[in-house]
Amino acid sequence: MRAVRSTLAAVGAGLLALSLAACGGGGAQVGSIDAGENPPAEAAPASTQSREEIERERAEDRENDPRTAEEERRDEARKAADRFKEVASDVKKGVTEPRFTMPDLVGRNLQQAQDDLQARGSYLLDQVDATDQDRFQLLDSGWKVCRQSPVAGKQVLKTKLVRLEAVKLSENCP
Repeated sequence: MRAVRSTLAAVGAGLLALSLAACGGGGAQVGSIDAGENPPAEAAPASTQSREEIERERAEDRENDPRTAEEERRDEARKAADRFKEVASDVKKGVTEPRFTMPDLVGRNLQQAQDDLQARGSYLLDQVDATDQDRFQLLDSGWKVCRQSPVAGKQVLKTKLVRLEAVKLSENCP
């Protein structure tokens, strides 16, 4: 009986070695799965959406995803802090004019308002939802400025925080 067991064990080990070699060496899984255990995948239905509709849905998903929005806000805050340090250093050295005249940004596209401020050397921006719904402005070009602080025409230090309150382009300012 002992001889039969050792012979079976040797044959089993030999078969295992042959199977492993045929599969490309160690780490391969020995055995098979029949079609009942792993049925073929069903074909995915063809999309009837246009590319524009898909992109619009993706933009909405990104806009409504608080994780993504929070990550973007952190990145913007880091960039603003870095730029603030640069501007503060330049002001200390007397390299740049420390003030700018605040433009009238109300009614303008949020992205254009930001670009205008940055062109004037102002990088400390706080942009918020004017409707108090705490929505994030992920796609700034899809929002318009309703209120600003400081007011237009005022001489502002480049190191001062500028607050822009905005709503989506399709909405009315509160």
